[in-house]
Amino acid sequence: MSAAAAITGALIGIAAAALTRFTRARLTDPTSPRVVSIPVLAVLGVIFGALAGWRLTAWPEALAFAVAALVSTLLVATDLASHEIPHRIMWPGMVGLVFSLAAAATIEGSWARFGIALVTGIIIAVVYFAIAWVGKGQFGIGDVSLSLFFGTFLGWLGLPYALVGAVGAFLVHVPVTIAVLIARRAGRKAELPFGPSLIAASWLAAFFAPMVLRALLPH
Repeated sequence: MSAAAAITGALIGIAAAALTRFTRARLTDPTSPRVVSIPVLAVLGVIFGALAGWRLTAWPEALAFAVAALVSTLLVATDLASHEIPHRIMWPGMVGLVFSLAAAATIEGSWARFGIALVTGIIIAVVYFAIAWVGKGQFGIGDVSLSLFFGTFLGWLGLPYALVGAVGAFLVHVPVTIAVLIARRAGRKAELPFGPSLIAASWLAAFFAPMVLRALLPH
């Protein structure tokens, strides 16, 4: 593991653990299952922080990657705990991502890249909203806002990353749902949280999107 991955993992793990009480207070039902706990948030923080550090290629974007890792940690926990993406976590995270990407664009002189990231996030969120509207509750407005966040984050990396992440979320969610149903841990009508699938697919896309597209598209 690179030094950046180790350092970022440790920092995000500590930050997530320190935000445990803050995170639980943002849930509609603070008595929901204790997925939002110090050990769980610390472990998730280390994992996502390490992924952020591993994927990082330039220091100006380090803050944006740290924000993505921290938001991933908190929202995976809250969605698993109560099928909830709290807006009071999601939107401050979105603001933090936009400002940190803007800072990176200023330092690197890459404002076109920043604009593409924002437009990509908006387009993906609109598509997700349309799917949610047609699907009549297959996932909620919180998942739509989460698609805006990761559409913007992956859009900074490039359009292929955002495309693979947006589509990959459904490809991750379907087998997970089937596995849970087979294990008889949920009834057919049980709603499984979509957010963790979107987050997992987004981080997988951050690493493997070019490889996936090369395998799928004709040469």
